Amino acid sequence: MNTFLGIGTYSGERFMDNGLRFMEMQLPKVGKSGGDVPIMVVPNRAAGESFDVFQPGARLLISGRLYPSRQDYKMYVVPNQPFALVNDKNLQINRVNISGSVGYIPDQVKEDLFTFTVMCSAPAQMVLGHNWEDSLSFRMESWGEDARRLDKMLHVGRQVSVEGILRYNTWTAQDGSQRGSYQVRVRSGLYAAFGKNKKLVDLEGGKSEESVKKVEAPATLPKLPLQQEAISSAPCSVNTDDVPF
Repeated sequence: MNTFLGIGTYSGERFMDNGLRFMEMQLPKVGKSGGDVPIMVVPNRAAGESFDVFQPGARLLISGRLYPSRQDYKMYVVPNQPFALVNDKNLQINRVNISGSVGYIPDQVKEDLFTFTVMCSAPAQMVLGHNWEDSLSFRMESWGEDARRLDKMLHVGRQVSVEGILRYNTWTAQDGSQRGSYQVRVRSGLYAAFGKNKKLVDLEGGKSEESVKKVEAPATLPKLPLQQEAISSAPCSVNTDDVPF
């Protein structure tokens, strides 16, 4: 399951090769890196007549569900209610909630960065080539203390619920073309995992010898100082018959 709520600027209509019409929106970037986030809004009954009301440049509040495409690598949004015009230019909203299972954890290259993929289900959208048997894949990133905590918690297959921010990074490929990819940056502390954590799974998988140190009792007890030895060896002078319990 995933839900999206954001404020974006309407760029204009876009058409697919089959003639289907979409609304292209731009979410302002969050943070210093990355760029504005392009999304394609799918026309449906929930959006109503919103597609024919607003002009390019309008700032709109969008609520719906995200569908990352494996064909053209764009991010589509299927609305669940009509758009709302936002007049406050200082108001920014970019919120993604995703619940699913961890599908992939790549090798980590930075100590303060933890990346992983969450797989979740969503209703069929035949216009996007998505059916009920397909899973949606979202790339996730977390930083700092959250990265270290999630690295200890997560393993492939574990159920997780995350709130984050939709981001878009661009780069120039070797052939000179511009490429882009979407990520969801985990908001600090806004996540929960269900089931066994990574350390317990490693224990059951026979990886405990290196990852978990067992504390064993010493073969012989340490010798007590003379004062403590005298106290511990002295006979008890309390008459237990007088103890009221």
